[in-house]
Amino acid sequence: MKVSKIILASAALVLLGATSVFAAKAKAAKTKIEIVDRPGFALGTAIPDWVVAVLEGENKKVAKALKFDDAKTQVFVFTNQGDNLEFLKTWTDQVDVQRQVANSFSMAVGQSANAVLQGNSGANKTKIQQSVDQTIKTLSALELNGLLKGAQYWIQFRKPKQGVKVNNKSTDKDFDYYYEYYVVFTMDRAVYDKQLDAALNGVEDNTSETELLKKALSATLRAPLLDKAVDETVEYDFDEE
Repeated sequence: MKVSKIILASAALVLLGATSVFAAKAKAAKTKIEIVDRPGFALGTAIPDWVVAVLEGENKKVAKALKFDDAKTQVFVFTNQGDNLEFLKTWTDQVDVQRQVANSFSMAVGQSANAVLQGNSGANKTKIQQSVDQTIKTLSALELNGLLKGAQYWIQFRKPKQGVKVNNKSTDKDFDYYYEYYVVFTMDRAVYDKQLDAALNGVEDNTSETELLKKALSATLRAPLLDKAVDETVEYDFDEE
């Protein structure tokens, strides 16, 4: 099978009351992650395009790969990681949905805030950050009604243990093994828009920065939403020979 590598790029991640969306990130050495198992692994079937899009952080490609009409459907993709696949599926599908929705909103707010700053040189960075915090607080409290589970997929990876340098004499004990589980949830567009608009209307337009942010969010929050930021320190090796 042809070798294919994806070098993951960074994406903005804003956590309520914790991280500034504008904080600089130091560069770190990339860690090589290998696939050791997945559905269709033994048969050599390809990883679904929507999963590759998730790994690349290409949210719009997810809906396209799954043939969803953005005008009719809101798409979420949630990702969780752990060493027990069945527990991971249950936790992600049934327990952790609200937190993952909040993470998706947080990432979208961070991306919109960066867009506002880049497009408006006169915008006040401090006020933008205050608007970000206020908006995330409001959206994090939003409990969406009408989410439906769609496609799902999993991959088992291995990566070198911290501090271990891998060579041709390395054995299993030199690696950490773990699963990543990806699941798609959808909502009817009209139902989602109604709930989203009600939440955004609750954010006071008390500064020009907030108005700009809400305007940017109107489009960002209606695109397919991912709950996981892309890690620029990771290199996925898709060589499955």
